[in-house]
Amino acid sequence: MAKLFPARELFQIGWICALPIEAAASKLLLDENFGILEEQDAADTNSYTLGRIGNHYIVIACLPGGQYGTTSATTVAINMMRTFSASLRIGVMVGIGGGIPSATHDIRLGDIAISYPEGVCGGVLQYDMGKVGEGGKLRRTGFLSSPPKSLLTAVSNMRAVELTDDHCYPDYIQNAMTRTVRTRKTFGRPDGDRLFKIQYEHPATAAMCECCLAEWEEARIERDNSDPRPHYGIIASGNAVMKHAVTREQLRQETGALCFEMEAAGLMLDFPCIIIRGICDYADSHKNKEWQGYAALAAASYAKELLGYVPRAQVSQEKLVAEVCVEILGELKGIGQGLDRVLNQQASYHHEQTTRFLTDYQQRCHQAFKTSTYEQFKNNNPTRIEGTCEWVLKSPQYLNWWKSSCNDLLWISADPGCGKSVLAKSLIDLDFQTCGLDLSICYFFFKDNDEQNNLATALCAILHQLFAQQPDLL
Repeated sequence: MAKLFPARELFQIGWICALPIEAAASKLLLDENFGILEEQDAADTNSYTLGRIGNHYIVIACLPGGQYGTTSATTVAINMMRTFSASLRIGVMVGIGGGIPSATHDIRLGDIAISYPEGVCGGVLQYDMGKVGEGGKLRRTGFLSSPPKSLLTAVSNMRAVELTDDHCYPDYIQNAMTRTVRTRKTFGRPDGDRLFKIQYEHPATAAMCECCLAEWEEARIERDNSDPRPHYGIIASGNAVMKHAVTREQLRQETGALCFEMEAAGLMLDFPCIIIRGICDYADSHKNKEWQGYAALAAASYAKELLGYVPRAQVSQEKLVAEVCVEILGELKGIGQGLDRVLNQQASYHHEQTTRFLTDYQQRCHQAFKTSTYEQFKNNNPTRIEGTCEWVLKSPQYLNWWKSSCNDLLWISADPGCGKSVLAKSLIDLDFQTCGLDLSICYFFFKDNDEQNNLATALCAILHQLFAQQPDLL
């Protein structure tokens, strides 16, 4: 007998996580868990858990295993818009982040950072997006949208209540944590919260901080209790893991950010949501995974209480996400302009960083492999007509190759003039670029002429592209 779910039109809130431990913590906070959605849009590759918190019906999605960063988050959000286009109105991104302590914000491990507008910033800043100006300095332009009004109002109401009453989320943490022996082990609060002075790097040969000296630590006033405290302001989002205290402090001074994370910028561009991060480390070389479970549970517990301040009728008055992002849903089978912008920004930033940080010798070495105009060889082929070339994406041989974890070869052969080059160009320019995976795509188009019929030229082209995408190989 088929499992009965509430009507899909009831699910107005999207809840996105980046890591399995974040999704596990989030599911613990559901008042009712309806299980995994069994039927969804054919082009949607997400997996969903449906549930209820108070009066709100929630759809939880997690990024694919091993996929992090702004582009992966964008893909998950856009896929969610496909399946829940008729109901999805607001979102929350719940998970962990690296804290940025300061004299203004006494951030501790287990605390919670919530994106909230400050000045011209809507609450999330993509710190690795901008323009390189005079002196090679990056001028950040990655200020993104504010959270929806219904969520901002809920935050304001929750902040007002905390001035006179205790929060509910510490009780949510305790109840979820003590549910079973396994949840105690996974989400229990660790002992010890050590913040080190920025000049003291973690010893390269040590796995944990037992050998890090006490005199390296910052002196901090002991708190009255161990309950996580909320902090409201700017969350810095980017595609790189931050684990350097000096850089952390520099970016704090420049941006005023509360924490670092890797996915929010991919959502805030087009997906109306609020970001909630439990602090699991201090974004320095001493970071480890010890606090991840507790921090994920703290963020999910705060998110649950926050939704209690959001009337369901108020959510219904928000625009459908599909309406907000109509330009996205209209192109490339729903993966449209928003994802294109993120991909273009990422490619532009990657090019700038490669140029800035490669040595002269490495740049000369890289350029030595540019022996042909291989990009033009590809672009000489016509762009596919809409509706064509799609057969290959449904082919069992292609699907088996795409899902394989081995170094398999997919060979597509046909007579001359049948469209192999058009198909290859379509895969390179469209399908591979919008799949949401971190791929290194290299190509060479052979043809019966002196320039395009040379193995050495082809190999140089492949290496030139590979080194451009993975400059650490140089």
